[in-house]
Amino acid sequence: MPLEAPQVSFDGEPTSTFFVVSGPGGTGKTTLIKRWLRDCPDLGYVPNVTTRTPRSSSAVDESGFYEFVSRREFQELVKAEAFAQWVNPSEGKYYGTPIEPLQKAIAAGKDLVFDYTPQLYINLRRQFKAQVVGIFVIPPTFEELLSRLVGRGTEQGEELYIKQQMALQDLSYIDEHEYHVVNKDLDRSLEVLKSIRTAEGHRLTRLGSVESTCKRLSPRSMMFYYDPLTERVDRISQ
Repeated sequence: MPLEAPQVSFDGEPTSTFFVVSGPGGTGKTTLIKRWLRDCPDLGYVPNVTTRTPRSSSAVDESGFYEFVSRREFQELVKAEAFAQWVNPSEGKYYGTPIEPLQKAIAAGKDLVFDYTPQLYINLRRQFKAQVVGIFVIPPTFEELLSRLVGRGTEQGEELYIKQQMALQDLSYIDEHEYHVVNKDLDRSLEVLKSIRTAEGHRLTRLGSVESTCKRLSPRSMMFYYDPLTERVDRISQ
């Protein structure tokens, strides 16, 4: 007797994923994210709030990536609990991620991408563990990483030395991430990021009620993995 098909759907409701492109400074994270946002208009970005000055000499366009505020304004935002997380990586420089846009993205099932150091990534993951996916981006060699930091021209002297030491420390957090991308070719790296997003969109834990729907429809049954007496095959013809 044929089964009567219940009116159910196996399509999962969209959930929000926070793709954190993490790693040391000078790895090309910002350039990669700019390209990713350009190619995928449905992917969102939440500008970081910072007290540092804009990098007018930088080869990378920072427009839309940061909201620049005074230290007093930043302090008021901290007191108002307006940040999902905030850090003070060096003297006089503060960075924070506004929490309200993240909450709205989760409610709307919208994906976001973040340009972070490992410290910021780990802080965000602590609060949004169900949403955050870590992607560690690094140049092919450490020599090239140092060369890129120098070539940016955004830090000099002691500040550059501190940035290099921070890069060394950042490498130790690679195991905290789910994915690793060696950024030797920008186009190839971008395709890898897009593939990661596609894969995460099919992760069962992100598909809402699909798992519970399948289990509700399927009868509970035991799967026979073991045949300790090696008799199962012999009994087939009996």
